[in-house]
Amino acid sequence: MRYWWVSHGRNYEQAITEGTLWNCPGPEGELPGNRVYLKEMRHGDVVFNYFGPYIRAVSVVSEKWQDAPRPDGYEKQLGERDDGWLVRTTPLAEGLRVHRERAAGLTAESGPGPLNAAGKPLQRYISALTEEEGQALLHECGVTAPQSSAGSLRGLPGSAWGADEPDQQTLTTIRLEQAYLRKNLLRGRLKAPCAICGDDLPARLLIAGYIKPRPNTSEEERRDYAASSMLTCALGCDALYEWGYIVVDAGGKIRAGQAAETGRIEDAVNRLVGRNCTAFSEQTAACFAENERLMLAQQP
Repeated sequence: MRYWWVSHGRNYEQAITEGTLWNCPGPEGELPGNRVYLKEMRHGDVVFNYFGPYIRAVSVVSEKWQDAPRPDGYEKQLGERDDGWLVRTTPLAEGLRVHRERAAGLTAESGPGPLNAAGKPLQRYISALTEEEGQALLHECGVTAPQSSAGSLRGLPGSAWGADEPDQQTLTTIRLEQAYLRKNLLRGRLKAPCAICGDDLPARLLIAGYIKPRPNTSEEERRDYAASSMLTCALGCDALYEWGYIVVDAGGKIRAGQAAETGRIEDAVNRLVGRNCTAFSEQTAACFAENERLMLAQQP
């Protein structure tokens, strides 16, 4: 995962709403570094969207570049072509007001950065940031992960999968993934149903997670959130699903998985067995089947 600063013009609102970044060769066909950076962006990269004098949004790259004509709203400079490259993004946070002078204090003064030492923007559309700069700006923007749980960080230490201790960059990537999942699964709703128990709950009590453990979810599957993720509640369903006490069968029914060690766990499982999982569909069936196989394989 990499971090990028993008300085928008008057099309800022349109670029954020439509989730686009676009660039093209220079008037003479030249490819200065900041134009080529668009081709280096990859799924999951973090973008700080600047429109003077503030960082106004933080986005994540959802699709890498593809050849594309100039979108509406992207002003044409003298001599520029209309053929270029388009990157798709999804905003994680909007309505931010991180002033450029504060941002200048968090980014390096040397090198081809977005700002000079006085906080004045340089004539660059895209600037590459270091991991340290990206982390510092995320903190300043207040863009942090929702409270993590077993379901949101499935496969990390403390889960049944016993993964190695992750580094900070891995944790940041996963947390940004969860923020992306929450945005797309909640779709702006303040309340939504848990896919397991069906209860309608406030968004703060719902956890966005992958249907099967993250280490077993491919990059392609992570991009297709509609086929690989669901919302489960923090009132018990998330943990029961995470630890394999419940699974979803080929018909979309919830059934018992791992043997319950206590009566309380058994009662919680029994209250859910036989229910339809509302996240089950033709799209998600393969992920549920793989999760069931993995969980049952852990039984002694």
